[in-house]
Amino acid sequence: MRARRPVSGGRGPLPETGPPEGVSSLGRGFAAAGELRAAEHLIIEGSFDGRIVVPAHDVAIGRGGSQRGELRAKNVTVLGRAAGRLAAERIEIASGATVEGQLLAGRLVIADGAVFQGTINLADADASRRDSEPEQESAP
Repeated sequence: MRARRPVSGGRGPLPETGPPEGVSSLGRGFAAAGELRAAEHLIIEGSFDGRIVVPAHDVAIGRGGSQRGELRAKNVTVLGRAAGRLAAERIEIASGATVEGQLLAGRLVIADGAVFQGTINLADADASRRDSEPEQESAP
C-alpha cells in the first residue's frame, strides 16, 4: 500500500494520507468479520471480529480499535480492546487498554492502568511462533 500523492483540486494540494509503506491500516470507520491474513504490519483502528493471521509481522490495536477472536502475529500491541486468543512472540497491553481471553507469548508487558482478565501461557519465543503458523491439514 502506498501513500497517496498530493492532488490539486481547486482547494490546494491534499496532504499525503495513509500508513507508511509496508503497513496496512483498518480505519476508524472500518467494521468487519471473517478471516484476515496479511504479509505486512497491521494497525486496527476500527473493529474486527474473527481470525487474524500475520505470523511474520506486528499487529497494533489502536486506542479506538477493537478485535474479537483469534489473533496470531509476531508482536501484538493493544492500546484499545481485544478479546479472544492472542498468540505472539511479544504481547504488550498498554495503559488504558482492555484485554480478555487467553494469551500465549514469549514475552508479556502489562502496563500500569491496563485491564486484563483471562489466562496467560508464557512460552519461549519459538513456541509462540510455531503456534502462530497456520495449521496444516494432513492428507488422507
